[in-house]
Amino acid sequence: MGELFATLSAQLTTLVRGEIELTKTKATAFLGKIGMGGGLLAGAAVFALFMLGWIFHTIELGIAQALPRWAASLIVVGILLIIVLILALVGVSALKKAKEDTPAPQEGLKDDVDALKKGLGK
Repeated sequence: MGELFATLSAQLTTLVRGEIELTKTKATAFLGKIGMGGGLLAGAAVFALFMLGWIFHTIELGIAQALPRWAASLIVVGILLIIVLILALVGVSALKKAKEDTPAPQEGLKDDVDALKKGLGK
């Protein structure tokens, strides 16, 4: 009977270790694919930013057909400034809202300690 439990225990240990190794291997492969995809997306984002600059330059050249070049540049810079200000204000507002919802783990911990004290006091 003792040998049966020893064999069962050894087989169970081997099975669990095998499953852990399989999970590690799958996770490593998955993370490799995720890393490759993330790198490609980062590269695409860099080129998209370059493209955005050229789009604004093209808009400037189009406006310069009707106005002096300095006025066209000022208009494009003004548009960009407005976009930056709007995004900054929305971002600050989102951060303020997030700050209001900051979790306070010490409150939950105090509640747990109080519950334990009440339980031990009985």
